[in-house]
Amino acid sequence: MADSARVVVDPSGIVQYANSAFCAVVGVDSPSDVVERPLADFVADTDHDILRTHLGRFSNGNTGTLGLRLELDTEDRRELIGVSWLVPWEGEKHVQTTFIDTLVSADSEVQEMAMHEAPVGITIADISEEDDPLIYVNDAFVRLTGYPRREILGQNCRFLQGELTREEPVARMRAAIDAREPVSVELRNYHKDGSMFWNRVTLVPVTDESGETTHFLGYQQDVSEKKLTERERLLFERHAEASSQMMFVTDREGTIEYVNPAFERTTGYSADEVIGKNPRVLKSDEHDEQFYEELWETITAGDTWEGEVTNRTKFGELYHVHQRIVPIVDDRNRITHFTAIHRNVTDEHLTEQVLSVLDRVFRHNVRTSLTVIEGFSEVLERETDESKRRAALASIRQRTRHLKKISDQLTTIRRVLQAKKEPSSLSVEHIEGIVTQLQDIHDGVVIALSVETSGDREIKNWAIFELALKVGIENAVAHCDQETPCIDITVRQHADRDTVYVDIVDNGPGIPRSEWEIVTSGVETPLEHTTGIGLWILYWAITSLGGTVEHNLNEPHGTVLTLEIPIIPARD
Repeated sequence: MADSARVVVDPSGIVQYANSAFCAVVGVDSPSDVVERPLADFVADTDHDILRTHLGRFSNGNTGTLGLRLELDTEDRRELIGVSWLVPWEGEKHVQTTFIDTLVSADSEVQEMAMHEAPVGITIADISEEDDPLIYVNDAFVRLTGYPRREILGQNCRFLQGELTREEPVARMRAAIDAREPVSVELRNYHKDGSMFWNRVTLVPVTDESGETTHFLGYQQDVSEKKLTERERLLFERHAEASSQMMFVTDREGTIEYVNPAFERTTGYSADEVIGKNPRVLKSDEHDEQFYEELWETITAGDTWEGEVTNRTKFGELYHVHQRIVPIVDDRNRITHFTAIHRNVTDEHLTEQVLSVLDRVFRHNVRTSLTVIEGFSEVLERETDESKRRAALASIRQRTRHLKKISDQLTTIRRVLQAKKEPSSLSVEHIEGIVTQLQDIHDGVVIALSVETSGDREIKNWAIFELALKVGIENAVAHCDQETPCIDITVRQHADRDTVYVDIVDNGPGIPRSEWEIVTSGVETPLEHTTGIGLWILYWAITSLGGTVEHNLNEPHGTVLTLEIPIIPARD
């Protein structure tokens, strides 16, 4: 049996091996005249792009067997049909291509050149005979279909069709044969035992010396696994599109390939803005490098990573997610992708903190106040001494005012939660109006304001920010132990991202470090709790905006609260 023309090329298209049959086809004396030269040197200029595209399809290392048709750069402009597949070569993946000549008859000589070693089914049909019978099938086709050769030869290839075979790909093949044109389709076929498989069929016309098409060469490849993968991906995407949880998929290197609509809604980034980028676009600077290194080490080792992460939206807002990252592996247990599922727990954190603090307030403050009121009410009932009665009434009034203050604070908390659901933006410049209003209310308090931002930015949820600023200023006034409370407010814009800093500097006694640590930890206990809920309201309001609050001392006395607030471009 004559040897088939064969070459092996590296990913850049440079020939690494050529057999003597290929040398004879291209008209050179020995393989040394071919090796280390581009395969394109032996192909007609008009087919260079076809060859480049063909080789490029093997770049991901997962492509199966592919066919192509090329014209050689020889005197007779010979046309060849090639079948290519990946082979190991000196520790790397190279592309091996085996060729047959189209300018021969489809008799025994063609059959001898039909590439028995190819890992793909190969058939030759004689279209000059009625019903286009198969006159040759290789061993791979026999193994693929389960039919012995004697039951195949002489039949039309339609014997592989069955109940679920769709008419559309069959009609495309028939139309291509009638037009004497190449075609490639994927359709459901059936093994001899009745089991279904997805068959990728490529048909290429074979011509004789006069240019008349006499036969069709067919490549048959089982792509059931590929179809299953496509179906699984389609199901995933359908689920992801409808899911309220954020989902995205990256490749092995961490480059984003897919995001679902929930991701776009939460982060503010469109799919076009993040596909092709690394998830670090969401990085918030709330975690150190070791955190991300340990995460990456876990998933690249093939293990699932799960935990809570603080991210930042396109508009600078911080949000908290419970994240689960799952490595996706192929049939060789090699990681190909990572799937990340994010459940936004920002509101859960806020709700848990609110309920925890309110539980403490009601259990401690309200219960204590009611006990005091009840006790002094009994004093009023039995006491006749007027001074003692007045003292009891004063205590009752004090506790009543305290309960009213708690009620007002609860109303403020409800306003924060309600405003979070109904955001309304307003220009940063309106901060001046709030300060002026509070200055009028608090006679004898000195409030200075400095705004160092551009005038084309807005705070996304103005109502919440207004509450936070008022609470911060009123808290500083209420606790000041100086004869003249002084509050300096500075508004400055972040140099690199769309956020502003609002510094509230007072000359009071300072917030105890222990109380501030309780607020930032988010947890109160019976032994560790704040004296009120003013700080909590400020903290909840800013964090619900996706911002942060920092606490520092104002030497020689007083407090500096720095609020970092996301801002957005002003509306037209």
